Amino acid sequence: MKKLVFLGGTAGNNNWRDHFISTLISKGVRKESLFNPVVKDWNTEAQAHEEIAKQEATHLIFYIADPKQKDNPLSTYSMVEATMALYDYPERTVIIFDTEGMFGHPLKVMNQVYKILKNRFPNANIFVTQEEAIDWLLKRLHS
Repeated sequence: MKKLVFLGGTAGNNNWRDHFISTLISKGVRKESLFNPVVKDWNTEAQAHEEIAKQEATHLIFYIADPKQKDNPLSTYSMVEATMALYDYPERTVIIFDTEGMFGHPLKVMNQVYKILKNRFPNANIFVTQEEAIDWLLKRLHS
């Protein structure tokens, strides 16, 4: 079975995908197996391509972190999208909550969402570090 990893979650000025992708490739994952939905112009065609990739993906990664944009401390849509994926595809959904550099209300929100989802989905693949998620994912991709 061809494996496809959808790399969803926080965008904006946060470049988490760069490290995530380079780490996976350095561990033997083919670049063609990774779908990065971030494009220069997120138009209707790009949105449709993203939706197809989500349907075909064997693993749905949702990295939730600070978008590093002025006046935008949370990836609200990414949290909603990740939660919907847990309900629709719990076995192939992976969520990473990265609170590095967060403080105040956004940090409280992230911690609360993490706590609620872990409680609601005790067997879900929900992590607090990129490394944990990568280790989990590599075991599945190389099996």
